[in-house]
Amino acid sequence: MLPAFLFLNVFYFPYLYYFYRRKLKQTSCQQQLFFLARDEYGAILHLLYYVHCWTNARNGAVLVVFTPQFALVEKLAKYICPAAQIISPRDLFSHFMRKVFSIFMPRLVFKPLYYNFLRKYPEELHLYEINEGSKCAYVKYLDDVYENRPHDSPFWNAYVQTRGVFDCRYDVYQDYLQLSKVSAGITVDKAHIRHLLNDLKVSGKYAIINLNVKDYFNETRNIRRIRHYERYNVLIDYLINKGYSVVLQGTGEQPYFKSREGFIDYAHSGFQSAENDLLLFGGCEFFVSSKTGAEMYGLLCDKPVLGLNYTELCAMQPNIRFRFFPKHIKDKKGQYLSWRTILTHPVYFQLGNNFPTQEKLEFVEMGEDEIIAALEEFLQLLSKPREQWLNYSLGQSEFKQMLHPGHLDIYHISGVPCDVYIKSESVI
Repeated sequence: MLPAFLFLNVFYFPYLYYFYRRKLKQTSCQQQLFFLARDEYGAILHLLYYVHCWTNARNGAVLVVFTPQFALVEKLAKYICPAAQIISPRDLFSHFMRKVFSIFMPRLVFKPLYYNFLRKYPEELHLYEINEGSKCAYVKYLDDVYENRPHDSPFWNAYVQTRGVFDCRYDVYQDYLQLSKVSAGITVDKAHIRHLLNDLKVSGKYAIINLNVKDYFNETRNIRRIRHYERYNVLIDYLINKGYSVVLQGTGEQPYFKSREGFIDYAHSGFQSAENDLLLFGGCEFFVSSKTGAEMYGLLCDKPVLGLNYTELCAMQPNIRFRFFPKHIKDKKGQYLSWRTILTHPVYFQLGNNFPTQEKLEFVEMGEDEIIAALEEFLQLLSKPREQWLNYSLGQSEFKQMLHPGHLDIYHISGVPCDVYIKSESVI
């Protein structure tokens, strides 16, 4: 480790520092800078879509990439925000360095570079931090809203705790939400879509599913994991019987389903790539997603999204045509928490590795009957105009009325829980 540390700090860090400094000095003051420093796929897609919205509605943008994933970011940016200028180390030497020192690069090179230029360019924009949000001044933005909150409330104590780890720059996120409401999704070449579908032998209309069965090796983060993926066989068969082909999208974190006519395992095929992901979503009818970064594809390509077995409700994507069914939550007595209780309970702020309550709780996945009920409700919405997705049921309207800014993302988005979740006897 010592030779790697010395080489990266003494040679490669200065090499990249002067590269970024030279490129940034050449940018026009009329262009907005966006800094990307997160490696997670969902965080990358979020920021690229923000840049897409910005270039459509405002002036030019420059995306500065401070992550070893620069090659992936460049591929995605070519499709999502092609009008933006990209600053990243594209030379062969940097590609070689990334392969050889991939373990050390984020911590020893790109993280210090990011913070160095963050100080030099305080007017740049970024959605996600790479350290705890409490270290950043913009956390005060939401705390001021509730400065008179009851300090003996478990819910608000959990809110304060979560604001300490919530790494979204919320003042910028507000602008992102407003822009996303007036921006269209990306345009994907129809000829390229058809070519890919021919290769995959997909004919007619199709839906995409993504089930995150990844083991995060962290008990709290694993709450988002789908453990009973076999229950989704009824969803696959139901859609095939309705005339849809079903395409499994993702990478190695996807489960293996039995082969059947009408089901395409794209995730484990030789066709899987970031470029082909965008083509797939550009031609699909809708997307069924677990809680994962891939849910952003629905927003990117303007496709309806049905989220099943959702967690981390305080961090959600702003797709207008969006319905979700959260995982049920049991207390230590084996009783289900109602959705009304969850909205006032510390567990609402479960996010990533943060679990802001000592209470022993169990997250319970949907049953097969619930999966089908949610799907049937969702399918009835597909033929309706976009504005009619905002015509909520009485239960969904009550859900929306209970929300306030302290609920973070879910307060601002248009998506609501499925009505069958609201009515479910197990959560009343």
